[in-house]
Amino acid sequence: MEDEQRKEFIRQVFNTVCEQYGKGSLRFFENAASHLPGLLNLNGDENILDIAAGTGLASTLLACHLPDGKVTGIDLSEGMLEKARARANALELTNVKFQQMDMTRMDLPQKHYDVINASFGVFFVEDMQQLVEDVYTRLKPGGRFLTTHFAKGSMAPMQDLIMKRLQQYGVDVPDISWSQLDSEASNCELYEAAGFKKITHRRNQVGYYFDDANGWWDVVWWAGYRGFVSQIAEQQAAQFKQEHLHEVNELADENGIFFNVEVIHTIGEKV
Repeated sequence: MEDEQRKEFIRQVFNTVCEQYGKGSLRFFENAASHLPGLLNLNGDENILDIAAGTGLASTLLACHLPDGKVTGIDLSEGMLEKARARANALELTNVKFQQMDMTRMDLPQKHYDVINASFGVFFVEDMQQLVEDVYTRLKPGGRFLTTHFAKGSMAPMQDLIMKRLQQYGVDVPDISWSQLDSEASNCELYEAAGFKKITHRRNQVGYYFDDANGWWDVVWWAGYRGFVSQIAEQQAAQFKQEHLHEVNELADENGIFFNVEVIHTIGEKV
């Protein structure tokens, strides 16, 4: 898939899933964002850029910790940004704004930001190295870049099961994009190549139990997996769902079905 086609596919998927993104069964996004203020140890006057801001979970949370600072959130999806603005309005935040923008073509000032955050976004980009190098130029000296990525093994074994079943139904499933940054080493390599120093990592488990497989199906339907599931022929869709939910329900123990979501937070500093 060409880069522009890939971006359009991503934009359309996230316009579709924005209604429930980050809610309910997908609350791991909010759980991950809750760690960001503590990781950054904010003074309260920072100028922050949030790229791939989505529905504004990280942007609004950080804005709440900035009595004298501000946050700019950018995202490719209009639908996601509509939800982000609604979230900010509900919280009565006046120090956060959102713009539709391709993070690989940022029309933003150089040496301007104290912090740039990217939660679950870098791995969507074809040329990740170029993106991180661009981020470096937008930071002030001493500015910090914070990313959050899924650690290896996150969403297993459910993800493995659905990918295998999708292939059985004739769906051409590419490699999972976030697997490129699922370790401290891969993140560190990306940061170092862009010139960042004082690179640190922290892991957090942000998963939880589902009562049954329907919780996992919410994740499938209201996140990036939906783009693949939607490729199944309409007359086979119900059978696919039934078969997949059956195999996921077999994973249950006395507490339910554990949804393993471990994340890696990485921070690097511009010298």
